[in-house]
Amino acid sequence: MKYNFNRTNRDIQKINKEFVEGKLFADSSYQRRKVWNEQDKVRLIETILMEYVMPEVFFWTAERDPQTGDASTHIVDGQQRINTIVEYINNEFKLSKKYLLNEKIKNDCADKNFSDLAENYKTIIWDYPISIVEIDRDCTREDIKQMFYRLNLTNYDLNQQEKRNSKDSKFGDKSEALSMYDFWRKVRIFSSVDAKRMKDVEYCCGIYILANEGIVDQTNGKKINDYYDDYKDSFDEDNTLQNKILFAMEIIESMIDKSTITFISKKAQIYTLFCVIFRMMENNQDNYEQLSSKFVHFVAAYNKFRNEFDVNYEDEKMAAMYAEIKKYKLASSEGINKLSNRIIRFETLYKICVDSDDDVKELLLRLEHDFAEKLKLKNKKDNLEQDDLVDMKEE
Repeated sequence: MKYNFNRTNRDIQKINKEFVEGKLFADSSYQRRKVWNEQDKVRLIETILMEYVMPEVFFWTAERDPQTGDASTHIVDGQQRINTIVEYINNEFKLSKKYLLNEKIKNDCADKNFSDLAENYKTIIWDYPISIVEIDRDCTREDIKQMFYRLNLTNYDLNQQEKRNSKDSKFGDKSEALSMYDFWRKVRIFSSVDAKRMKDVEYCCGIYILANEGIVDQTNGKKINDYYDDYKDSFDEDNTLQNKILFAMEIIESMIDKSTITFISKKAQIYTLFCVIFRMMENNQDNYEQLSSKFVHFVAAYNKFRNEFDVNYEDEKMAAMYAEIKKYKLASSEGINKLSNRIIRFETLYKICVDSDDDVKELLLRLEHDFAEKLKLKNKKDNLEQDDLVDMKEE
């Protein structure tokens, strides 16, 4: 075997001390973000209190201070478990009763911080031996990244982006940097779960790809995987794509108000806006104020439209605009990342908000009014049906 791997045990007291002192740490450059929820954490501590075995962790001592002998040790695999243990010892969460399964632990430890535990349970935690695989110090950092990737290759708890994060890639670095911009907080498209599971980085990968080559199918991760590999050593060195994206962000941010934020805060819709603005930039069109003005009317009509609506217009322009709204809605309802639906949304929004004359606003206003009237009738019908159900139950 090329490298040696030694198995040993280390108690929690020693691991906690090394972690707090910074001698033991998880390298964020290839590790996933912290994603465990409260239930996961409580169940791990319960396992320890029951003195049952937990999965082994992988440590790699990267370097040692020749003067003090202190070593810096990476948690190659097992950071969620180590972080959870340290957090509990630091009283950062309680053992919520609703997540505990063992009756004795539930009776003795429910809803308690570490500091509230009886001394015998604290001792169990301090003395608990964690099984460790110590990785050969001769391994390089690249070896460690590959090892982490291989360890998690078939781990279905890791999503594709979390696995990609273990790879060195300039494209990946650019995408992660893009995900940190305050713009994403303002448009509200990423949840806290998205951020934990690196879905924000994955989405920004898609925006970089859009800026680089246009609309592509993103129903699987192959395209992003290819970019991670193809642009491992160099990507957008002169910041051309980055500046293109930042400019589009400024335009989108200027379009946000109370009437549009709900629409813009959808991943599929903001992707479409990037498509439209990128095309305008490529065509040297700078009528962004007109885009914004028409967009407000488009969103107002779109938000009141429902797929079940069936409206017939004798006026050809109204009939055509109604068909465009319906087409856009269908392309936003399912298979939103399919190439065909991405193209439909882009072409429709570009046609209405960029290529159209100003009279498009009047058409959209009429549609908004008609859709609003239909919604009133629908809501009235739904309320009557609900009242009928209540009457039947009472009878």
